[in-house]
Amino acid sequence: MSAVQTALLSDPGGVRTVAAHWVITAKLVLESATHLGAGTGESADMVLLRDARTAAPLLPGTSLAGALRSYLADVLSGYASEEDPAVGRLFGGARGDDLGAQSPVLVFDSIGNLPGHQAVEIRDGVQIETRRGIAEDHKKFDFEVVPAGTVFPLRFDLVVPEARSEGELVGLLVRTLSGLAEGDISIGARRSRGLGSARAISWRAVRYDLQSKEGWIEWTRSDWEQPLSGASAPFDTPRQACQHAWQGLEFQEFEDRRRRIVVEAELVAIGGLLIRSAPVEPGAPDAVNLRSSGRSVLAGTSIAGALRTQALRIAGVVRDGKEDAERWVERLFGPRVEGPTGGKDTRLEASRLRINESFVQDGERMRPSRVRIDRFTQGVVPGALFDEEPDYHGRVHLRMELRNPERGEVGLLVLLLKDLLTGEIAVGSTAAVGRGRFTGTATLRLEDGRRVSLQPGSSAGTVVDELIEAFWAEPALEADP
Repeated sequence: MSAVQTALLSDPGGVRTVAAHWVITAKLVLESATHLGAGTGESADMVLLRDARTAAPLLPGTSLAGALRSYLADVLSGYASEEDPAVGRLFGGARGDDLGAQSPVLVFDSIGNLPGHQAVEIRDGVQIETRRGIAEDHKKFDFEVVPAGTVFPLRFDLVVPEARSEGELVGLLVRTLSGLAEGDISIGARRSRGLGSARAISWRAVRYDLQSKEGWIEWTRSDWEQPLSGASAPFDTPRQACQHAWQGLEFQEFEDRRRRIVVEAELVAIGGLLIRSAPVEPGAPDAVNLRSSGRSVLAGTSIAGALRTQALRIAGVVRDGKEDAERWVERLFGPRVEGPTGGKDTRLEASRLRINESFVQDGERMRPSRVRIDRFTQGVVPGALFDEEPDYHGRVHLRMELRNPERGEVGLLVLLLKDLLTGEIAVGSTAAVGRGRFTGTATLRLEDGRRVSLQPGSSAGTVVDELIEAFWAEPALEADP
């Protein structure tokens, strides 16, 4: 054998070395409906991405990997901050980085299993004109969603190139996957309005030592489709699963640098709740409250629209004379798109106020009939008899999160919560007949860890007064260039 051949065998060059191979699996359970889009189609304006063989909903590994990367970047650097270099070491070079390394993490596609006898759902979307509270012309659309309760089996492979980097890589991956276990990572479209909420359960992990002959034999003999079929019982978190897979490994810890205000509210409907949805069963009423997996829901889009409208009213009063009410609202809810394309100069930003979709608990469905009255004759308009099925007296657990809160913005959020808890804000359809109003309590978790309770009829407290005062006292916001 020549010297050149010996050198090539001892140093192949350009081939990634492998010290260990991790396989981690879990089950991702949707807690709210989600839209995994594939563009336009015949059944809806926005259809789901489906598996070509089974026609089941498909969660692409690329989409999940992107959500995981964004989450890790937020944790390590904070929201809307420059990406920490450690993110690239786990997920590879960023977009536009031609010299970036290949990611050592493999994220697999997943085919969803729909719950029970549930099918893919179709939802209506509409843009509401803020000042008049009516639907804007030509802003009606519909889209397919995967129902809550759908399960996506997950698989992640981590290829460890060097033994010295294993502690950092596994620590980064565990910190990232913990976001799935804790329900902090949403998937699909319209995440800021509650769609795509999910939580991963049943974690398993196995490690193959590829620096030993036994490890290589074990890896090559493993079942590719069911790599953890003989593993131990599942664990609640990825950390527990990985610690069980290799008890001698010490994970590297990472500080959470996200800035956010979290609101947890317990609401009770004063009257009926009707977020209008088309019936799908024979003999059903003309309009029913929106449902997912057979259960009534309070859509995040509906409550966000109601809050935005009220925020504009509040800002117009509190910021009277400073002419920046709309800019305060846009800072929380994002700018509105005017016109069919928004124009080249439109500054598009996602809403920093994230609102979860919530199921209505213990509600009572009733079917009142209504008629349309001719205002001139005071008689019933022919053919204008219809019935509806709102949910009455239901309970809702509502969660909101304000990311990167700026001075004064929390005061505006507090004023919005006050109006929501006292029934001043109506959500959904038929608000003119007393529907869509709530009462209840809320708790704010501030950045410094303090908790502020809000309850109708009780003293707001010094902290709340300070927050509202900060909103009133802030200097006028300058218009965007």
